[in-house]
Amino acid sequence: MNKSKAIIITMLLALMSAIILVTASVALFSKSVTVENYLQAGTLEVGLARTSLRGQVPDADGVLQQETTDSDRVDLTAAQTDDENDSVFTFGTSGVPGMWQEATLEIENRGNVAFDYSVAFFFTSTPEAGSAEERLAGKLLVTVTDAQGNVLTDAGTTLAGIIERGALPLGSVIEEGEKQMFCLKVELPLEENVLDDGSGETIMNAQLSFNVTVTATQKVS
Repeated sequence: MNKSKAIIITMLLALMSAIILVTASVALFSKSVTVENYLQAGTLEVGLARTSLRGQVPDADGVLQQETTDSDRVDLTAAQTDDENDSVFTFGTSGVPGMWQEATLEIENRGNVAFDYSVAFFFTSTPEAGSAEERLAGKLLVTVTDAQGNVLTDAGTTLAGIIERGALPLGSVIEEGEKQMFCLKVELPLEENVLDDGSGETIMNAQLSFNVTVTATQKVS
């Protein structure tokens, strides 16, 4: 009897050993390798400045002056003051037919992302239909010239027309620190044999405000 028990115990031990060996034999080798990755988003940053402003504008008495050029550099990037000189144009409050201004603007890539840029005009407040302001917007002529000297507007393009047209692509600025120049001109032309006596279809006392928006967008290709 004791011999039988011994045999059974020996068999059980052998079986357990076999199970342990089989279990150990199916275990797979495994090792993980973790590699840290790093990415920093680029920066799209733009500088905009007016480098010169030339034209003919009236003085405080409304007398149209000879052509002048203002070569003072004005940073427009964050110009949010009430100072008229911080604007693209400085027509004043005594506008008369025959006045015009042409602003030379400089756009600079201050970041490390290449971009395309465009210019658009917007009314600060849309003129009422039939108002003197609407008539003035239909008489002011706008000319846009890109960095290569190409005129992008048709002859006779009015402020109202260019606002309706939307953004005009001007070019691309690729390298960090790269700068390009472009020009914007606004003119209230003299109309031959036409007199405005302040009645009827007049533009006298019209008060018109508009924004010039330069937009930079990441260059895709």
